[in-house]
Amino acid sequence: MIHYYTNRELSKLLEVNLAKWKRWSRSFLPPDPLGGMQSGYARQYTFKDILKVYVGGHLLGHLKLSVAESKQVLADLSPWLKKNGFLKPGGPDPRLIGSSAAEERYKIYFGPKKESAGRAKPSFRYLIRKTMQTEASQISGHRTVHKIYREILLESGGADQTPIDGLMEDAHVFLINLTALYSTLADKLKR
Repeated sequence: MIHYYTNRELSKLLEVNLAKWKRWSRSFLPPDPLGGMQSGYARQYTFKDILKVYVGGHLLGHLKLSVAESKQVLADLSPWLKKNGFLKPGGPDPRLIGSSAAEERYKIYFGPKKESAGRAKPSFRYLIRKTMQTEASQISGHRTVHKIYREILLESGGADQTPIDGLMEDAHVFLINLTALYSTLADKLKR
């Protein structure tokens, strides 16, 4: 069953100022087909809509990206998010929520493309890293952690066929801890 939320409910549950939430939703979602200034209908959000606005708000508020850059990041990541089950309208997928918020299974590193400087439309490169396995061991009294990752490379406009060398060393790399954001959102909506 799909549960719908209103602006006021989400503002309270997510502890986000109502005016800020409405501003984010206008920035990251298409116009509401039923709602309007004087229609008398409050906008209703599915989990898919909430996640887009919540991640967009994170890009604006925490990573300090512009609205245009945040929209581009969401547009670039939306097909991957949908394909991997993050944008289910019915609610959060329990398989994508870690046993704790500290369990970081999905991280997205991204940065601007070098050749996009001066362009009207922002352009980004992405490294999506999924932690597949973590092993800890003690060697000569020192704790050693080995992690096995699966990495996916994306670029604005689709899959990236070029090497991503240097993205992680770039001074302008941003990080989205997707598992933590997703888990936090799911927990807040349960209240």
